[in-house]
This record gives sequence, C-alpha cells and structure tokens, in this order.
Amino acid sequence: MAENPIDADSRYTELRKLGEEERYLARGLQEVRAEIASLVHRLLPHHSRAEKIDEVVKASGYSRHLIDVLRYKDHPWHRHSSKRQDQ
Repeated sequence: MAENPIDADSRYTELRKLGEEERYLARGLQEVRAEIASLVHRLLPHHSRAEKIDEVVKASGYSRHLIDVLRYKDHPWHRHSSKRQDQ
C-alpha cells in the first residue's frame, strides 16, 4: 500500500500550520478592528465638531474617510463589537 503523499511531505504539515496561524491572526484582527470601531463610535457621536473628528483622525492614524464611516454602526468593523460590549 502506498504512503499518503500528504503525510510523507512535510510541506503539507507546514501549510496546515500556517493556515491555522493565519486564521487565528485574522480573528484577532477582527477583534482589534471592532474595538477601534467601538471607540470611534463612542468618541464621535453624530453631532461631533470637525475639530474633535480631526483629533481622532490624528490620534488614530486612520483617514478622515474611515473615521467618518466608523462613526456609524453599519461599517463591517462593528460586526464583533456588540459581542465585546456584552462581556
């Protein structure tokens, strides 16, 4: 009986390991983005002054456009923020 090529080639093991690591890091990035979105939403209510928005842009290092869209809950980065606020 022939040996399974996946078991015989260590590159498959490495590929599996890297795939697991990438998925773990992606989940972590989603959590960080959700926290950023939550902070922006709390710092900048809809009636915020332009100066306050500029302060958040400067502090975050993100573009004005991204900060503007993060102020509202329909941005994808908000997907996981409700789970974190419940904890």
